[in-house]
Amino acid sequence: MIKYITLADLKKIPGSYFINPPSGPELKRSLRGISIDTRSLKTNQVFWALKGPRFDGHDFIINALKSGSAAIVINKSHAHRVSAMGAPVLVVRDSLKALHKFAAMYRRKFKIPVLAITGTNGKTTTKEMIAWILQQKFNVHRTWGNHNNHIGVPLTLLALNSSHDASIVEMGTNHPGEIAMLCAITKPTAGLITNIGRGHLEYFSDIEGVAREKMDLFRCLGSRGVIFLNCDDPRLPSFSGRKKTLWSYGLTNIKKAKVKGRLLGLNPDGTAVWQLNEKVKINMGVPGIHNVQNALAASAVALHFGFSENEIKDILESFTAYDKRMQIVNNGQNLIINDSYNANPDSFLAALATLEHIAKQKNSRKIIVIGDMLELGLTSEALHQELMFNLLEYNVNGIFTLGPATALGAELLRERGYQKIYSFSSHEDLGTALSKFIGPDDIILLKGSRGMQMEKVLAFI
Repeated sequence: MIKYITLADLKKIPGSYFINPPSGPELKRSLRGISIDTRSLKTNQVFWALKGPRFDGHDFIINALKSGSAAIVINKSHAHRVSAMGAPVLVVRDSLKALHKFAAMYRRKFKIPVLAITGTNGKTTTKEMIAWILQQKFNVHRTWGNHNNHIGVPLTLLALNSSHDASIVEMGTNHPGEIAMLCAITKPTAGLITNIGRGHLEYFSDIEGVAREKMDLFRCLGSRGVIFLNCDDPRLPSFSGRKKTLWSYGLTNIKKAKVKGRLLGLNPDGTAVWQLNEKVKINMGVPGIHNVQNALAASAVALHFGFSENEIKDILESFTAYDKRMQIVNNGQNLIINDSYNANPDSFLAALATLEHIAKQKNSRKIIVIGDMLELGLTSEALHQELMFNLLEYNVNGIFTLGPATALGAELLRERGYQKIYSFSSHEDLGTALSKFIGPDDIILLKGSRGMQMEKVLAFI
């Protein structure tokens, strides 16, 4: 019988107490996880009321009861609102801190490998590639989507159950100390840092600050922890890995790599062909050389779990692009590279290289639709200007920008004589103008930070 969270587990949160307390068999009844949103709350789930920047979950307690919540967790300051309710209500001092404590307690019930993944770019795709491989032999629990922050990670852990053989937890950060805090909750047995890049500079000041934060993942591993080390990133190999199992991998710095990759070439559609450990040739199903790096990282993890190179080849070749990450969309006339999930200066360069290759093979015009790169702080203006000048090197046929930062960079290009650049403040205005500009066989790259929601432009083309 598969075991999930129970009300008896909830009762163990320090300093908590029940209103309308459950008793007997009800305490041991398995619950189907935690929800913080009444719109997606399912019957027999616990509704955990959290106060956010826009909404307070305590305002939706009645909705949770109507949706069939098995129990509710609330802050002590709201206890007076629930005395007449029939469902068990767990009262805690601070519902967010209680969520962290409970997730940490619950995770320790499972004696399984837990791999934590962080990095500036490629976290989610690498996680999905690893899960795609491992699930062929194991029941794999993983972060759903991009729920990788101080709320998403504990919720991910609370979805574990006794049927799982391994867990893959994605960790994001935009403030110093977050990786260490998430590791304290997760207690990973293994860690993988995809790369160190220029992301969230508003909070980390410079790339060295990013590196220090990401490296906390390796530092948090115990003496028996397993490190998957990207030898191609110059800011990572300085980590010695003493007293830890080290699986190093690399495409360019292969002398130091235990798991070696070799790029053999690119297909006309931008997908890569590469060789793993000089044994098998792998044809990727997702475009971009950067996805070879992601696949190599996934291969190192798979080899650690006992997969052979031939097994990895067969499984990776069936992997397809994850949501809004280098997805190829064909609308009948145009090929669209939908890489709209997120953006920073380094991920933009990888996407541009893929666009350039595909356009050259098809002899097509290149159109770039770019939204602001957010959370770059004092470096934002300079990095957006740098990006604009990079675009010119690719000899693009049209640039459409959304947001004030890209508009400022666009103005700089206009002052230097580049005319085919158009700036907008709404998706609708941009999409309308873009639909009139593009012609048959044009290739369009769609990219911007998550907050810009650049995928909305797809509706117009």
